[in-house]
Amino acid sequence: MAVDYTSSVGNSSYTNEYSASIREATSTASKSGNTLTQADFLNLLTTQLAQQDPTQPFDNNQMITTMSQLSMVENLTTINSNMQGVIDAVTSNSALTASTLVGRSVLVDTNKGYFDGKNPVYCQFDAGEGASNIKVVIKDQNGTVISESDAIAGDGKMQFAWDGVKSFTEKDDGTIEDVEFYDPGKYTIEVVGEVNGQATSLPVQMYGVVGSVTLGPTMDTTMLNLIGYGELALSKVEQISI
Repeated sequence: MAVDYTSSVGNSSYTNEYSASIREATSTASKSGNTLTQADFLNLLTTQLAQQDPTQPFDNNQMITTMSQLSMVENLTTINSNMQGVIDAVTSNSALTASTLVGRSVLVDTNKGYFDGKNPVYCQFDAGEGASNIKVVIKDQNGTVISESDAIAGDGKMQFAWDGVKSFTEKDDGTIEDVEFYDPGKYTIEVVGEVNGQATSLPVQMYGVVGSVTLGPTMDTTMLNLIGYGELALSKVEQISI
């Protein structure tokens, strides 16, 4: 907002003294931070009133309007500063939440699970209002079926874990040895169940382990780096395992 502080000054003997006072007041305002605050404006206004030409007094209405505009600008600046504080607090909270997820498992909307060669792969499938004769099929990267397992009948969200074991030897005493695992990589998990007498493919979601977090200003831009899966926005996380 530009304010003309010289338009009301005539060619009287007050001009030189007035101009010098204005320059001094303006210099003081500039040194305070290169911005004109309400205090700086009142300082300039006081100087202007003290040095005005009595034969050409200032317009009171214009002075009140200018002060009102300045007050409005300062109020908006205060509101903006307060809003920035709220944004910073939300961002800090999001960063704190995301950082605690490292090493935890989060639910990923895919049926391709990552097997690290040792630890089981966990998934969740939805049996809806109820499904029976549930069969879980594991396929390798080439689409070849490498494992089939039966699951108990149930409804709603159900959990399943694949151990990734390719072969093993069971001794007479029941102990297991010579365990061989499948190679690390992504494996497809498909679940089929009987719903209302018909074979139905059931929706599958996988659990991925958070390896690291790339922080952003919002939950949409804060990315979780899932081992074997890639990046996933924090806002897209549906469930976090304990």
